[in-house]
Amino acid sequence: MSTGVETAFKEMLDISSDIDKALLFGPEGVLVSNMSEEAQPAALANAQELVRLAGLRAADMGSQPLTQMVIETPVGFVFLVQEAEADGLAVLATGKKGSRVGLALYDLKTCLRDAHEGAESTDAEAPETGEA
Repeated sequence: MSTGVETAFKEMLDISSDIDKALLFGPEGVLVSNMSEEAQPAALANAQELVRLAGLRAADMGSQPLTQMVIETPVGFVFLVQEAEADGLAVLATGKKGSRVGLALYDLKTCLRDAHEGAESTDAEAPETGEA
């Protein structure tokens, strides 16, 4: 786990009062979360299914790929934000009733940007392995 990814996630939770629980994930699975260990597999599976279905729908419509989704429930919101490129990072989050949707989406997008940059800087600092 990249400390840059963890830092981006922690900063998002620190600044956003509109985000309750969140799960940051990529193609290899959960990167960081404040959900219980028991809840993470189901949350990840549901998020991946939402991404898959939204991708199919966008393709059917000839639209750009999904980058954000908001689902309003009687008790609050579910947010899904993902990078536009295939196999990018994504974050699933919940918000309480009365959450400021625009601000929550902004905070989630900022988290993704910072996590992506943090992961790239860690990759750039990692020593190369291989034979000369």
